Amino acid sequence: MSLTFLTGTERSKPSPARFLGLGDSDCASWANEPSGSGFSLDRTLGLGAPQIHGLLVDDDNLLGFGIYPGDRLIVDRSATPVVDQYLVVRPQGSLEYSLRLLAPDPRGGLLLKAARPSISSIVLDDLGSMEIWGVVLWVVSYVGRKQP
Repeated sequence: MSLTFLTGTERSKPSPARFLGLGDSDCASWANEPSGSGFSLDRTLGLGAPQIHGLLVDDDNLLGFGIYPGDRLIVDRSATPVVDQYLVVRPQGSLEYSLRLLAPDPRGGLLLKAARPSISSIVLDDLGSMEIWGVVLWVVSYVGRKQP
């Protein structure tokens, strides 16, 4: 695997000794560190655009999709859904929104699949019965350690 630095490391430079518990003699030189070229997470995710919204995942109901509690979903309300995208949907008459995967129905048409196999898929033959609130473009996960 290779990594590309998208931001300059000069913005926040904790010493390797602080991170790794190493002494100064074990620290690598900062001289050969890569620098970024103006990467903006806001610009990449589209944050600030009126059709872009962030949603917080509150529970473990989406584990089947590989989405964890605390993850943030970046949703575009103006995007046209396509197969294999996650959609934020709400059945007509319901107060709650849910996340479903838009998938082809083996019998023709489209399905909205839930993350848990025990929850039935919804056949999308009548779009009037389902509000498609938006299309998930990004899942943002925090993988660092929680600070005490």
